[in-house]
Amino acid sequence: MTSERYQKLRQLAKLMNQQNITGIPVTRQLLECFDVVITPEENDFLLKMGRERFTFEQAFAGANLSKEDFSNFLTGMLKKGLLWSEYDDDGTEYFKLAPILVGWFEIYLSDGQKTEQKKEFARKVDELFKFWGKFNRFPARNLLNLQVGKGTPHKQIFAATKTEKKKPVKVQLNQKVEASDTQIYPAKSVFELIEKYGDKNEIAVLHCFCRQWHKMVDEPCAFEHPAESCIVIGQRSKYIVKYGIGRYISKSEVLELIEVLQKKGAVHQVFHDREDINLPEIAICNCCWDCCGILGSYNRGLLPLFVKAHYLAKIVDVDRCTACGLCVKFCPVNALKLENDKIVLDASKCIGCGQCELKCARGVMRLFPLERDVALPLVKKSDARIHE
Repeated sequence: MTSERYQKLRQLAKLMNQQNITGIPVTRQLLECFDVVITPEENDFLLKMGRERFTFEQAFAGANLSKEDFSNFLTGMLKKGLLWSEYDDDGTEYFKLAPILVGWFEIYLSDGQKTEQKKEFARKVDELFKFWGKFNRFPARNLLNLQVGKGTPHKQIFAATKTEKKKPVKVQLNQKVEASDTQIYPAKSVFELIEKYGDKNEIAVLHCFCRQWHKMVDEPCAFEHPAESCIVIGQRSKYIVKYGIGRYISKSEVLELIEVLQKKGAVHQVFHDREDINLPEIAICNCCWDCCGILGSYNRGLLPLFVKAHYLAKIVDVDRCTACGLCVKFCPVNALKLENDKIVLDASKCIGCGQCELKCARGVMRLFPLERDVALPLVKKSDARIHE
């Protein structure tokens, strides 16, 4: 790419970084991802419009195109995920520059298409993540790990735990009743979000960015998750469906999908607007520890991990353990291991995803409510779970 092209893409990357409360390093490897997808005309337009939202009419007022041609130009950027749309209460559609990651990266591959351009983008994304992995050496690794856990995590792990609603039971007065133990779960289950947004018809399903990326670089999912597995919730689902990136899915359909994904080892990560957990939820990532850009990068020794967890797993009856190893296989952060044919838990690593409880047919593991931040440092490449 020319020097002028490089500088304009760099300006755009810096601008997009400001759309989330966290940004990513603007390196040549990142800009090579930009160069594959973003045309010079799109680059100039996005720099001109800046970070604030705008209407179609506001943007068209300065265009040197016919209304139809400009509409196609704008729609192209929306389909790529470079712009996101949102709506006011009166139904007016506004457009706004997307962040990078989590942002347009995910949207660009989430329509499931496998064009040559998308394959090249996936290759560049793969090179970018591997470039980050080059910092996994002394002293860079130590300096990076000093920063892990500072501030507030930008992603939450929601448990695959569903609180059962029991039907009321009528009893006769003066009759002794044996009450079973009760447990109150915090409202941090993925099922709560499905109930909340399913009733509003604000759930869309789309292809998993991480799985698409790995598949296009000849690394198919080791857990064989279905392609359509990421869920967009809330108002942004309208944008996803309108511009052909995903499709609406009913509450019953998404519950069936969640059940399938959980059996295959999915971990539920909840993303928020601007990566601020105090803002509304926008998506539920249901990914495995192999493909996931977050969990997979931790397991490959590319990046550390910092999340907010709401549950903690505990071993409640180790004598029932048959050393089948299922919980070890599906734990996304290597918090479990077998010693002397019995399960051992490193609680400091647990992110409360609930996979161990789901997979254990013997009731050895159980999930308990405990909200906390979990910071897992970058592991040495030699200790990484996945070696490339």
